[in-house]
Amino acid sequence: MKFIKIFAMLGLSICSLLSYAEQNSGVKQIQVRSELSSPVIMEGHPEKNYLKVSLSGQKIDTNKRVPINLAIVIDKSGSMGGERIEKAREAAIFAVNLLNEEDTLSIVAYDNEAKVIVPATKVKNKQKIIQLINKNVFAGGGTALFAGLSKGIKQVENQLTKDKVNRIILLSDGQANVGPSSVNELSELAIIAAKKNIAITTMGIGSDYNELLMSSIASYSDGNHVFVNNSADLENVFVHEFTDVMSTIAQDVVITIQLKDGVKPVRLLGRDGVIKENQVTVKMNQLFSNQEKYVLLEVIPDEGKVGQNKTLAQVDLKYDNLLVNKIEHQTQSVNIAYTNNQKLVEDSIIQDVLAESEIQKVTIANEKALELYDQGMQEQAEMMLIENSSRLASFSDIIVSPSSKARLNGQIEKNNIMADAVKNQNRNVSRKIITQQQFESKSNVIKK
Repeated sequence: MKFIKIFAMLGLSICSLLSYAEQNSGVKQIQVRSELSSPVIMEGHPEKNYLKVSLSGQKIDTNKRVPINLAIVIDKSGSMGGERIEKAREAAIFAVNLLNEEDTLSIVAYDNEAKVIVPATKVKNKQKIIQLINKNVFAGGGTALFAGLSKGIKQVENQLTKDKVNRIILLSDGQANVGPSSVNELSELAIIAAKKNIAITTMGIGSDYNELLMSSIASYSDGNHVFVNNSADLENVFVHEFTDVMSTIAQDVVITIQLKDGVKPVRLLGRDGVIKENQVTVKMNQLFSNQEKYVLLEVIPDEGKVGQNKTLAQVDLKYDNLLVNKIEHQTQSVNIAYTNNQKLVEDSIIQDVLAESEIQKVTIANEKALELYDQGMQEQAEMMLIENSSRLASFSDIIVSPSSKARLNGQIEKNNIMADAVKNQNRNVSRKIITQQQFESKSNVIKK
């Protein structure tokens, strides 16, 4: 009741400040919510504020899911011998059995060179596909990761349509050592895939792969990145991946934030995008029904006077709705109000947005801890990660929102995992644990 009275005093509507998406007819598959951490501010000297644009997919019946166009790209170099290649085969076969006749599957395996084991085809004759996997996926040779990924992209591209979920799963346990092998060269491939609306999930097996390279591929294509320390866990990792892929409801998502004159964009927190003057553009490859993805933009509002209610930004969302196979748009405005009453400012704060901004600032601080660790300053890195955990815990103490507390506690747990890895794991393992935790934090994804 107090919250409603505050807005009434300022002559505002709750809906205008929270900026819910307009519902033209029925419930949309994507719910958009744009809100400021401080929708009411003091007049005179505006301070940094945080604009969060979140996209939440509505739950769908997986029996009516969108067809999948999937390529599995498997490292079968010599280091994959034994249990690793066996589990890779089992995971690929698991995927075959999970797909149906409406789905398209291709299998690429690479060692010194890349070979298409199963060309992109409808999953009708599962037994034949499984036989080809068992016959051709065996360990031996080098790691032509670039060639393997290139062929995987080509296979998905052969069956590329906007009414399918276009995805690649890349498995590797070692360093790329045949053909192009730098992070920049492999990232360029990921960027090419993203432009075609193909997301790449990378699964690093064991402790010898290049975690920066694998996480970069996933990041640039808006896929997932997973560290699989024990190859026996590979099938469980596939289960989580397919839970996401089978719940895809939209792809080629573009969010454009047009800030009004006088509003200054400072930086994007977490997810990357392009800031050009007062326009901010962020692209997302795919959106799942079991998650919320968000953009978090730090801004400095324009100055205003007591009683004013200004439009701070116009938000435009465009995406391919895979459930109805058409392009859809949603637009909404984000407003900000001015007062000389500090209590009104404090009472209007949106704690969920403020918590996400704190999480992302700590994630940036964690990058500095990682730099210290890479410089051989293990104790300092551990101490910084612990201090960042304490910072979040202190912030959580003043938060009353249960959802905000849960998110903060989740990041505290991530920081504790990283600190423990720095202290107790060898460098190869700890570096991969930290990379995965940081990847998850910077993805701006909230699982439902």
